[in-house]
Amino acid sequence: MFAYKTAVAVKTLGYRNIKIYNGGIKDWQKSGLALESIHPLPAIDTAFIAADTLKQTIEDAQAKGCIDRHGEPLVTLLDLRNENFLRPDSRPPSILSTCRTQTLLLDDLRNPDVRASIPRHGLVVTITETGNRDTYVMRYLSQFGFSNVKGLQFGMRSWIKLGYPTAAPSRAD
Repeated sequence: MFAYKTAVAVKTLGYRNIKIYNGGIKDWQKSGLALESIHPLPAIDTAFIAADTLKQTIEDAQAKGCIDRHGEPLVTLLDLRNENFLRPDSRPPSILSTCRTQTLLLDDLRNPDVRASIPRHGLVVTITETGNRDTYVMRYLSQFGFSNVKGLQFGMRSWIKLGYPTAAPSRAD
């Protein structure tokens, strides 16, 4: 669905030579086709947090004002869903939390100032639509010393499927 939405969004900009590769990079790799990376990501053990565990973690953090006794954030949500930016009129629902949430594109993480804004203490949870890109985000951030990052298992879809609280879509900035 993401590839389709992206293709439609790009076509509205006037491009006509857009094709969608169904299956993504994982299927490409499984089929034995060659992959090359200019800067390979480090191989690390990645961790995911289930939606029910994240919900409890957020509730516990909110009960403490979202910060620890040293003033550091207990939990930070990194919403990396492209859908946040593809539709200029609205954003998709997000996890309802009073704790810190940053809405970014994956490419934003290349900016040292953006990376500097991500806390080094407390839990940082990456949120993508299905959870498929979280491993790459965790591996990318690890090369800059981040060790406190987990991905939301099965992404935002798992949160919504369980009926957990979401913030209503907001108007784009």
